[in-house]
Amino acid sequence: MTHDSTGSDAALHQSDQDGPLAGLPPPPAQPRASRGDLHDVYERLRHDILDGSIPAGSMLNQVHIAKRLSVSRTPVREALRMLQAEGLVEVNFQHRIRVVPITPEEIDSVYAMWLLMACLGISLTVPRLDADDIARIRAALEAMNGSQPAGDWAHRHIEFHKLLIMHAGDHIVTAYENCRTNSERARKSFMGQQQPYSWLASEEEHSALVDAYAVRDQDRAIQIMSRQLSRIALTVMGNIDPPYEPTAIRQAMKLVTRPAGAGR
Repeated sequence: MTHDSTGSDAALHQSDQDGPLAGLPPPPAQPRASRGDLHDVYERLRHDILDGSIPAGSMLNQVHIAKRLSVSRTPVREALRMLQAEGLVEVNFQHRIRVVPITPEEIDSVYAMWLLMACLGISLTVPRLDADDIARIRAALEAMNGSQPAGDWAHRHIEFHKLLIMHAGDHIVTAYENCRTNSERARKSFMGQQQPYSWLASEEEHSALVDAYAVRDQDRAIQIMSRQLSRIALTVMGNIDPPYEPTAIRQAMKLVTRPAGAGR
């Protein structure tokens, strides 16, 4: 991916003349209003890229994006620059702008960071749990298990996992959430038809996590969480590039797994 500013600027202006935006989801029946500022455009495009609504490899066109979001091309151009700096879009050899393809290296790195942040969050949260915290976690588990995949299960699943790192502090929670959102497009691109139950932890694993929290078994909770995330990562990478060796994931697993009670 090139970061040359001259080439990028030329491509951003040339994209005004390109064909229709490949991969951009069709406008909703009642398009939601946009404030038209840079933050809105950036957040909307970033969300659509990360959740797979705009698939990896899609060519992007400023005119069509601006029309769909009811904004001028200026915030669209600036948002695309921000997304390029973040590594989500790139300028190819024809000076066209496209969503960066998903690679096993990206998945390996994102999941390794996610695993480390999750386990760090667990290690900071479990020792500080009180009875009310455990009750909130159990209630979140029950609400999640009682919801439907086509309904609000995914939202409840996210909220459940946030509670598992409730005492980790804002910076670690933010880092954890960034890793989770960055993993979305890979999961939905390569396991979309299997979600949510095949690529997320089973009810048994979630229940085992809550049980570990209830008895303040930090090591057991870390073991369960690391197994969940590594399994998902290896499955996604296996769909993309079976021979790929997930060095980052394996090293992260070595760092967080240990015999029960070690280091106490």
